[in-house]
Amino acid sequence: MKKTLYVLIAVLLLAALFAGCGGQSKSDQPPAGVKETQQPAQSEASTAPESADTADLPELPAAGSGTVAKSYAAYSEAKSALITRLTEGLSNNPDTGMAVFSFFGVTMVDVATLPVSFFGSGQQAAEIGLSMVGATNVKYTENGNSYTISYSDDENNTYEFSGTYDPAADALTCTATANGKESIFMEYRKTAFGYAGQYYMLNDDGTTTTYVVATDGENGTVGFMSAAKKPAALTGSEAADFPKACDEWYSIQGTTITGKTSDGKEFNFEYTPSESESN
Repeated sequence: MKKTLYVLIAVLLLAALFAGCGGQSKSDQPPAGVKETQQPAQSEASTAPESADTADLPELPAAGSGTVAKSYAAYSEAKSALITRLTEGLSNNPDTGMAVFSFFGVTMVDVATLPVSFFGSGQQAAEIGLSMVGATNVKYTENGNSYTISYSDDENNTYEFSGTYDPAADALTCTATANGKESIFMEYRKTAFGYAGQYYMLNDDGTTTTYVVATDGENGTVGFMSAAKKPAALTGSEAADFPKACDEWYSIQGTTITGKTSDGKEFNFEYTPSESESN
């Protein structure tokens, strides 16, 4: 399941990166290796009516609607907006276009932590939602502000996500295991400026990756580093630019993007979003 999702995301990232670099695509030509077929004219008579049975289909439950779910959704939305602005700006600057690939791991971990969005939702919503991405044997438990979701994939690998939400601090910590071994640690906290978050991933080859994020409205900073140990817990008193302590980081403040690439090169430029990006 994860391999398939990662491939799809990689394709989308590559498409986004090079969309503004190439010439106009010939939308009337089929992809290579696909034979062009003539599309039949569609008339009102040939339009299939909506099946009457669809009205009887149950509405799929959304990800959790409780406090923890709303909190995680708000944090995820703020983080996503920041990363979108950063990657759009970096990809539109000739000198920083390749830096976008550093965000590939961010996208992968967001996909891998999808079960967290179902904390507070109950067994039915978690089971239906995760089954759409191939999960089986989904089990959901909730005890106060602590949540656990476990499931299997089509290769009989087992995964478990255990998290605790602190409503007073608006903070969530979560640990994920794969086949009984810790694979991801993540947490976020509400701060005076927005949100502080961090992710610690143990890769299959034994290496580790940490990425941290600070959101401040539409502004913020994302940092990347390799760390042998799990980072210290967030306190909520972090500075808005704390990710700049990382070996590699990218920041946007208004229309100014600054950063330090993976090879240590620092940069600073003004970014003006295109009309399509600003809408």
